[in-house]
Amino acid sequence: MKIAKLASAALLTALWAGAAHAQSEGWYIGAGAGQSRANNAASCSDLNDVFLPGFDCTSNDTSTGWKLFAGYQFNPYLAVEGGYVDLGNFKISASGNFAGPPLPPGPGMASGSDKASGFNLDAVGTLPINDQFGLIGRIGVFAWSLDASATASQTNAVPTLSASTSDKPSGTGADFGVGAKFDFNGVAGVRVEWQRFKSIGNDTTGKSDVDLISASLLYRFR
Repeated sequence: MKIAKLASAALLTALWAGAAHAQSEGWYIGAGAGQSRANNAASCSDLNDVFLPGFDCTSNDTSTGWKLFAGYQFNPYLAVEGGYVDLGNFKISASGNFAGPPLPPGPGMASGSDKASGFNLDAVGTLPINDQFGLIGRIGVFAWSLDASATASQTNAVPTLSASTSDKPSGTGADFGVGAKFDFNGVAGVRVEWQRFKSIGNDTTGKSDVDLISASLLYRFR
């Protein structure tokens, strides 16, 4: 929450400064990509009741995320920005001997995935350091959707015995972040940001905060 307070402080500074300096306004678009991380992703320990001890398992709480965005810059200090964010696909897979339900005891495998994405609408504040470089902070809302699925199957059964489940919850939560920007000229620029998207998921899938560290290219319409 310290990061959220820093983002809020940056926006308050931008609002105060923007009241005194109204310039550099206009529309912009951009795209970015980077690494995402789910802070409460499924882990191999979650399968301890599914498999007997000694099973093989791999889990991945990181993925590749990307985003497309557009915004309006009111002045050098404050903008409103909206976009689409794909936070990636977090996977887990395991093989070994089932301990019991949902399938009878015996050798088998299981896998699961969680795909998170959504639309955000943020206020973005900039604290200029010089004409080209500045620090940025953002805070807003994120309308998320999660595509969660899991399958399990026995490897020695004829016919093959399998079980699967899926859930596609959606909801709205907060997002916030901090970063830095560099403008090459009055038209093109780059950003590096850390963002957090809060409480994605429900009681069935489990809830997780997802972080995204990204680099973005930005184009301003002049």
